[in-house]
Amino acid sequence: MKKEMTKEDFVYSRIGMALISAQRVEFVTGKLLENLVDFNDAYSMLTTNEFLEKAAKSKSGKRTLGTIFTLLKLNPKLIIEDELDSYLKKRNLLVHNFWNNILDSKSDGKDAVEFCYDFGKHSEKIESFFKGFIYLLSLRIANKIDNLNSEIKKWDKDFEYFMISLQKKNLE
Repeated sequence: MKKEMTKEDFVYSRIGMALISAQRVEFVTGKLLENLVDFNDAYSMLTTNEFLEKAAKSKSGKRTLGTIFTLLKLNPKLIIEDELDSYLKKRNLLVHNFWNNILDSKSDGKDAVEFCYDFGKHSEKIESFFKGFIYLLSLRIANKIDNLNSEIKKWDKDFEYFMISLQKKNLE
């Protein structure tokens, strides 16, 4: 006998989806940072000296999403600072204050579901942006598309999104 999903179950499923989307963003930004540091000679024209120094020092410490975003902001031509700030604010609300500020409200879970939906959409955009950034970096090393890693080759649409977003200075 299949159990019906309650409103509470639905709300918690959306929270779970939002948390997974946050982890995906943390994973891809961590990989981006690793690429920028590990292959700094290949990217020296893309990164600032301050970024390279601080990123190298951070290798031994814990890299939170806030730390990663702070480092990435040292390369202002390759990121959209307002988008990073907005995303980090939402992510921190989800991780640190969600129950107190949103879930424990009189909205019967509606505010929580709306927040999770909005956060998930923002996560998709940020993840795509950073996949496009990794695609760009990979092209610099591979020299041509045929030499790209098979997984990264699938990110060509993310690369287009990255380039358009940089031009417009926002994620659409």
